[in-house]
Amino acid sequence: MTQSSETASSGRVVVAMTVLGAVGLLVGFLFGMITFGLIGGPLSLSVGNPSGQLLFTLGTYVGLAAVGGLYLSRHGRSLSFVRIRRPTPGDLGVAVATVLALVALAVVLPALIERLGLPLVDHGIADSIDANPTIALVFLPLSVFVVGPAEEFLYRGIIQTRLTAVFDTLSAVGIAALIFAVVHFIAYLDPANVPGTLVTIFLLLLPLGAILGLVYEYSGNLLVPALAHGIYNAITFAMTYVDAVGAV
Repeated sequence: MTQSSETASSGRVVVAMTVLGAVGLLVGFLFGMITFGLIGGPLSLSVGNPSGQLLFTLGTYVGLAAVGGLYLSRHGRSLSFVRIRRPTPGDLGVAVATVLALVALAVVLPALIERLGLPLVDHGIADSIDANPTIALVFLPLSVFVVGPAEEFLYRGIIQTRLTAVFDTLSAVGIAALIFAVVHFIAYLDPANVPGTLVTIFLLLLPLGAILGLVYEYSGNLLVPALAHGIYNAITFAMTYVDAVGAV
């Protein structure tokens, strides 16, 4: 294979994985809306209350994971493709260390960004939590058992693993982290503060994705970043709840 054809091949993989990442979120959102409509509608639920948000989020991330499952099936790949196995004590130790690193990052980076005078934005769910803080509590188990595993399955397990077939490990980690960050643009979009959205995406989400990607490659076990991602998200929601109810 010539250098130009290798470049074209790797470029096609990047495009394909970017599309897969975006489609995963889009299908997840649509599946969440359908789930909420079919179940929440008859029960007169609202996405502004905990039960409605639970339904919508479950549907969203089941849909996102289903896109990953369909990709594996379509390409004749088994679950072993995503490198998942029973965690060892060492794996659990790496997961804990990763959570601590992510929490430290979540404290240091916003402070640094604020010191630089750059704007930031919150996730779209923040307004719902401000209106009803109990919603944050719903996300504690959802983060650990649904959101973290589903996102890591698609973005690290499938997308990053596929990228390692055509790029060196560090490049694959970086590209997968970039895809992960960019496809979350809509979730963080604040039309009144687009610069803040971009800063949040590239200076907060991108490093988070890179750390999770490095941990995945280091451990060789998808459960490690999935667990770390879920626990980290749960911690941030717990802190958001405490802040929203004025407990500090």
